[in-house]
Amino acid sequence: MEKRHVVSRFTNAFAFTQLFNILCAPWNGLILDRHKLMRRGLNAASGSVSSQRLADMQATVLSLALTVILSALFSLTAAIPVPEVQYLTFILFMIMRSFLFGGLTAFIAITFPPCHFGKLYGTTRAVAAIVSLLQYPLFIIVNGPLQGDPLYMNIAFIVLVSLAFVHPINVYIYCQRAKQQRGVSNRV
Repeated sequence: MEKRHVVSRFTNAFAFTQLFNILCAPWNGLILDRHKLMRRGLNAASGSVSSQRLADMQATVLSLALTVILSALFSLTAAIPVPEVQYLTFILFMIMRSFLFGGLTAFIAITFPPCHFGKLYGTTRAVAAIVSLLQYPLFIIVNGPLQGDPLYMNIAFIVLVSLAFVHPINVYIYCQRAKQQRGVSNRV
């Protein structure tokens, strides 16, 4: 098959999968809301605003972990040089993007005071735009020193994405320590 037709087929497939993004967007919100209600139910006895906030923050751990897992799977499938696997990459990209944007917004809204939401969200979008600009130098590196073989670049991306597991683990540890400190202060 002519190269132009292959590119056209994959471009159309990618565009078609993006249409279903609207179906994936609510999943992360449903997961967050379900865990928030569960956590709030468990902490209903204390009823304080700070314990509710802590329960909400703890509910984000699953969402954050799923986002990192989806990102790692996306990076892994994108690194596989089999054209048919790229259809799975398109689907993972669509789901991961929904989780990333929705989870980021929810995490900022839950964790930080509302007066800082716009500044923090704007900062994260600016950082994302700056990182997005790196695609051009990386493309030059792949075509130049790496002689068209993106293997080492793909391995670097998988490692970088895997480092993002630090965030959900950190949030989980923070919530556990805060719960322990609350338990100690309530006994005293």
